[in-house]
Amino acid sequence: MITNYIQSGDWKASDSASIVASKSYYLIKLRALLNLKFRYASEKATYNPSLSYLVEKINFNEHKEKRITLQKITKLLESMPEISRVEVKRKLEGRRIVDAILNIYPSKAFITTMIENNQLTKRTEKAFIADDSIKLEPMPFEYHSSATFHRDKAAYNIEKGKMLFGNKKKLFQ
Repeated sequence: MITNYIQSGDWKASDSASIVASKSYYLIKLRALLNLKFRYASEKATYNPSLSYLVEKINFNEHKEKRITLQKITKLLESMPEISRVEVKRKLEGRRIVDAILNIYPSKAFITTMIENNQLTKRTEKAFIADDSIKLEPMPFEYHSSATFHRDKAAYNIEKGKMLFGNKKKLFQ
């Protein structure tokens, strides 16, 4: 799953440092899964996997009693800083737990990180080469004053326009 995640290119929009720094095998897989599911995170976003789906995806050593497996996975999820809370809806057969749906809510810090990473990914995709240098779109957080930001943003837009016009001109020659 992690290899597929990296090969798909989605790793660019994730917090790869937290995935690599995970202390356990299950946390690594859960973080990769959450980064995929919350790639376009918003404050009201939730992820609602079933217990059996999570057990399968992260190769969790399932206990013979679903109740214990549910408790362990819930505890693991709640220990992650990326998650603000987990709500569990049990599916019962009589008094026995057959499965459960976990409503996972991301933390505000995680949402902010994902949004920033998405912006930076989009920024690198829009980069172009002009005058033998790479031109990246200026971001407001890089500047101390808004006037400097707006001046550099205007210069960037002019350079991009020249590049696009040059490409158009080459097409029709």
